[in-house]
Amino acid sequence: MRLIPRVLVVAILLVAMLLLIRHVKVLADVEDVEMSKLVTYYIGILALAAVTALVSCVSLLPLLGEFAGNVMFTPNEQIERSPHAEALARMAAGDFQGAIDEYRAVFEADPQDLHAASELVRLYCEKIHAFEPAEDFLVEALSYEDRTPEETAFLSQRLVDVCWIYQKDGIRARAILIKIAEDMPETREAANALHRLQEIDRAMNQDIYLPHQPAVGDAVAQSETEAPEESGTPLEKAPEA
Repeated sequence: MRLIPRVLVVAILLVAMLLLIRHVKVLADVEDVEMSKLVTYYIGILALAAVTALVSCVSLLPLLGEFAGNVMFTPNEQIERSPHAEALARMAAGDFQGAIDEYRAVFEADPQDLHAASELVRLYCEKIHAFEPAEDFLVEALSYEDRTPEETAFLSQRLVDVCWIYQKDGIRARAILIKIAEDMPETREAANALHRLQEIDRAMNQDIYLPHQPAVGDAVAQSETEAPEESGTPLEKAPEA
């Protein structure tokens, strides 16, 4: 709609200029014409031509360039809305549970959307510290049919994250990694699983995997409260010589 008013303005200027040129031709055929009048008409024609050119450059050329760009590159095609938009909006607002629900809906609609699954697990673990629901979701996601080996390996690695990083369950994390390596031998996924398996083994051997130890003050207090009662009989007095 922006183009129509601008075209009308240019058209009116062109028509006025053509009428003026026609009128000048008629005057030129008259014998006793005043030269001053012809000069005035010629100046008017030049002025209209300048104004028409200026309006065309300012009004029409940008629209023509935009039209040509749209024809060649089609930037004005409607951009498809990202399925993660609602989840991102809720996450930006601090509504992490709402973002989890949105990501779950996206994943249920498209079980191949591994990004939605990964973000859902991350929000569960990092934002609301709900490790068991994250684990349950991954177990359910791994049970979907028509899952490619690469998708299975990706989701299994996320399950390792939950078990090892957040739940400190090194035994189960090792079992998952060993299964990846056995199911996908001589693949990049198997190499990644074996490399991570070595890191977990190294961490467990370096006592990083030890359970939480009480603080020194708590240990002393606990030892005092749980000190066993003294047993045995008092020392007998040595007999006098």
